[in-house]
Amino acid sequence: MMRLIAVLAIICFGFTRTSWSDDDKWTSDQLKFFEAKIRPVLADKCYSCHSQDAMNIGGSLHLDTRAGLIQGGDSGAAIEPGNPDDSLLMTAIRYEDDDMAMPPNKSGGKLPDSVIADFDKWIRMGAPDPRKADAVVQEFGADENAKNWWAFQPIKQVTRPTSLDATWPKSDIDRFVLAKLDSSNLKPVGDAEPLALLRRVYFDLIGLPPTPKDAQQFAADWKSASNAAARDQLYEDVIDQLLNSPQFGERWGRYWLDVARYSESSGKDVNILYPLAWRYRDYVIDSFNADTPFDQFVQQQIAGDLLDAKSPNDKARNLIATGFLAIGPKSLNEMKPRQFALDLADEQIDTVTQSVMGLTVACARCHDHKFDPISQADYTAVAGIFLSTETKFGTSGGNGGRNAGDLVELPGDTSESYLQTMSQAAYAEKNKQLTGLKQEQREIFAERIRNRRSGKPETNDLKTVRVVNQISQLEAELKNYSSDGSVKSLAMGAADRPKTSQQSFRNRDFRRRASGFVSLTNSPLFIRGEVDRPSEVIPRAIPEILPSVKSPAIPKTSSGRLELAQWMTDPNHPLTARVMANRVWHWMFGAGLVASVDNFGTTGNEPSHPELLDYLASKFIADGWSVKKLVREIALSRTYRLAATHDDKNFAADPENALLWRHNPRRLDAESIRDAMMSAAGTLELSRPAASLIGRAGDGPLGGPRRTRLSEDNVAKANDNHRSTYLAVARNVEPEVLAVFDFPDAAAVQGARQVTNVPSQSLFMLNSEFAAKQAKALANRITPVDAKLDPNARLEAKELPKQLDQMVWIALGRPATESELSAAKKLLSRYRNDPLAGWTSVARAILASAEFRSID
Repeated sequence: MMRLIAVLAIICFGFTRTSWSDDDKWTSDQLKFFEAKIRPVLADKCYSCHSQDAMNIGGSLHLDTRAGLIQGGDSGAAIEPGNPDDSLLMTAIRYEDDDMAMPPNKSGGKLPDSVIADFDKWIRMGAPDPRKADAVVQEFGADENAKNWWAFQPIKQVTRPTSLDATWPKSDIDRFVLAKLDSSNLKPVGDAEPLALLRRVYFDLIGLPPTPKDAQQFAADWKSASNAAARDQLYEDVIDQLLNSPQFGERWGRYWLDVARYSESSGKDVNILYPLAWRYRDYVIDSFNADTPFDQFVQQQIAGDLLDAKSPNDKARNLIATGFLAIGPKSLNEMKPRQFALDLADEQIDTVTQSVMGLTVACARCHDHKFDPISQADYTAVAGIFLSTETKFGTSGGNGGRNAGDLVELPGDTSESYLQTMSQAAYAEKNKQLTGLKQEQREIFAERIRNRRSGKPETNDLKTVRVVNQISQLEAELKNYSSDGSVKSLAMGAADRPKTSQQSFRNRDFRRRASGFVSLTNSPLFIRGEVDRPSEVIPRAIPEILPSVKSPAIPKTSSGRLELAQWMTDPNHPLTARVMANRVWHWMFGAGLVASVDNFGTTGNEPSHPELLDYLASKFIADGWSVKKLVREIALSRTYRLAATHDDKNFAADPENALLWRHNPRRLDAESIRDAMMSAAGTLELSRPAASLIGRAGDGPLGGPRRTRLSEDNVAKANDNHRSTYLAVARNVEPEVLAVFDFPDAAAVQGARQVTNVPSQSLFMLNSEFAAKQAKALANRITPVDAKLDPNARLEAKELPKQLDQMVWIALGRPATESELSAAKKLLSRYRNDPLAGWTSVARAILASAEFRSID
């Protein structure tokens, strides 16, 4: 176990470094980013002049291979992996040099800022690119062999293996693990110490440390237990207690919020707040606490509006669940409504298929999937499902109310709101203002038309912007109220579009439409994914890509979301149960049986223990898709209870611990670090707050005018005493206390967080106002009252061991050691006349220690 001796004097964090030359180690997420964001742009804008198929290679530069990018052309290397500012490609697409500006005007001119930002991000991550040196432009997708990939095969009913040591396993999980170790002539390390195991299971199940009382009682009961069976029962009782705690849903709900790319703003070009996103957050937490069967959980989020409900409250819950489709990032300033609709559907396809099935279906938007058996026609068939869905994300929209959204009105007793009621007279007055502004807008537009016809210059641009913005803000405010001034019960969500006659989107008729998709529809296949290049219309359908489950037909009278959700959760579906079982394993061990937790396609990893994965998936289904039962079984296994100790022989044979010969030591995630600090300080508030900071602020752009002004600083520095899962989070602006420890950016599905160890974390723990406040509060818990009040008080040497032991039990869940006491005495000797300051320094050292922010 890591100790505090060194950190009582100085806290040291290590550094990490990425090697840009190791191009065989691209992650599946990095390759997906290239396929979705980079390759289509290169193919569309660059290949005509810079590929092996080009008649004349411009500047001798080949952009259809990674080698071509690295080697460059007449002007040198096109990219410097890891360094976009020194990459000529970025100079060209940023138009920083007129002689190099690309693409040229004949090819469409300068790329949109968002695309340039994608190239910047791609190069910073090392320019992941699977294309080989001799590659040519390929317009076809994966071959038939892709259908034979392990993840697309039916879940097998596996036979429980036997092992050389029949006494070691405590469960079937252990038998699968031990059989794998036996085959490699390896043995697992010993069991974890009881207090280390207790701390581990507390953080894994509820994201909080055990109290000193609970830890001391557990240690005493473990010591007095008469045999191994009694200790097993003691540990099992702890697990059941934690599973039934309301804090379980807050911990495990946050895991799913990462997958669901949860955030309370749109992000992208104009960052508009989602003041009702918190309803979806609370729905997820409550679902995990209630152990809602995972198949129902999935169906509610994708098609809750189409499910039968037993009561108005159940109906409201199902509608709130569809917020899953609404909370994603959006380019609300997009000028073309149809482009906005296609981008929105694409984002939903990407989220739904990755989160539930671990497939990157959205990679087939512009071309057949290069690696998985998904054609562009398959993608288009699914796109029709989401284009037939009205996404009710709310907000007043982008500039001038562009792409504003409606909200879902909830039935039943769901009146909780962040808004105050409005008098009927006030509502009428605001409605009158809105009517006047709309009349003023019509007059401005009429004047502009008259001026244009008479050849006069158009005027009133600033006035037009002002009026349009006022209209959008008033409309956004009034949609929250009924005409009598009462607050409507609203939520973000989704609903099928009206069942009107099918629209024609062919050729000129499609291009002339001034609005987006307004009814149930089938989507045309867009050549290279471009909205202005529609071709044949593809009927809504679920692709026949999985042999073990039949794809249902989609009725003409509905979008098909319900059929899609039911197909995904069919017990014969080979992916859904596997993906979720693997996610649960990853959240319990820090690494999945399939390392690429969000990608089960052919660019992902194969499972380290395929039989164990299929055992977990089939049992998950047999147990009614119960997440709690799955968590419980894993936590009770001896594999989970192993120590995190090092073993030279095992490490030499399996340095990544893929065979599970020990438990992986892990750094806590951002929320657990913050919550543990407040728990140690005694400042943590366990109740659920009303709505969220953003929910109480209301609609509008982050940092812009609204009924309640909210700046980026308000979000970044937000730090009340509730659990971290309830802190407001906006895209591109996360709370500083979480961002420093790798909180996700919510741009896409993220089932596995990045874990870094960088100097800024050390600086935060040692110098931040938050850390100082918690350290002082912890010191106050163990410092005598008279020492706090008397400026002439002195440290009493006889009290030091008891006080330090109390502090270490609070923060680390174990007794202090003699060496730690010696180090603490040296530090406290500097504060002989200020006991509280001295103990605050000791507390800060403990909170900044590696042991505090880690579990073994």
